[in-house]
Amino acid sequence: MRPGGTLYGFTRNVLSPQIEAPSFRPVMSLYSHIMLLKQVSKGESLGYGCTFQTTRDSLIATIPIGYADGYRRNLSNCGRVIVRGKLAPVLGRVSMDLTLIDVYDVPDVRLNDLVVLLGRGGQISITAEEVAKPSLSIL
Repeated sequence: MRPGGTLYGFTRNVLSPQIEAPSFRPVMSLYSHIMLLKQVSKGESLGYGCTFQTTRDSLIATIPIGYADGYRRNLSNCGRVIVRGKLAPVLGRVSMDLTLIDVYDVPDVRLNDLVVLLGRGGQISITAEEVAKPSLSIL
């Protein structure tokens, strides 16, 4: 057994499918916080290159983390984070040091709320395998 990758949360990527996945708690997590909340109207374009357009009036949070910090750019428009125990989608292009998320469906969201990019938040989690998945699709 090679526990290294499994301890970082790459269970299915490291272990054979015939082996039952152990119930390890990953040793790695990644957090940020909400630095800006902004009401955005339906039809607004967000992010570099305007790669996302809102389909409803939205509440957008800016978090101070981007690809320079190791948060992959290929999570643009497809990543998810956890805020107050709820999943929130990544919107637009992940930039060098900022990422936008939709927190419209997160009750009582506030400035400085913790954002889980990798790890557990409440009853849900985002695994290293989930964060790595968009990278695997380009290989």
